[in-house]
Amino acid sequence: MSLSERLAASRSNPNGSGSSGGLSLQAVLGGEALDGEAALILRRLGKKDTVTKVKALGELRAAIGTRGAEWAAPTLPHWALAFARLADDRSWQVRQQACDVLGQYCALLRRQLAPQLKALIVPWLSCRFDAHHEVRRSATAAFAAAFPAAK
Repeated sequence: MSLSERLAASRSNPNGSGSSGGLSLQAVLGGEALDGEAALILRRLGKKDTVTKVKALGELRAAIGTRGAEWAAPTLPHWALAFARLADDRSWQVRQQACDVLGQYCALLRRQLAPQLKALIVPWLSCRFDAHHEVRRSATAAFAAAFPAAK
């Protein structure tokens, strides 16, 4: 079921979630529930404070590195939504670290990234042409990890 089909289904049957019948992120994304650590890290990425975002991105990089692909795969749809916001952040450190984490996802999940490319490609390309050179470098490295040169 595509994301737009899930969104339409959750609008027609909100399952009593919330007093206003609003949509939850879990209802839209469906599928598997995230473990506590992943949910906490992804929640911290939505905070306003730059320091909190940078720390959360560091924790996410460490978690992906230690837990591997089976932990990272269920977080990918949530990460795609978070990356779109993080790539437009005012702080270049947040944008750079977000691209580093994206590169880690690309290297680890490869083809599993394909369904999320539609959500990722525009903010990713904006980072590839960012004003700050370290953001550009990280975004280009992530792009090279996702789309390696032909052999």
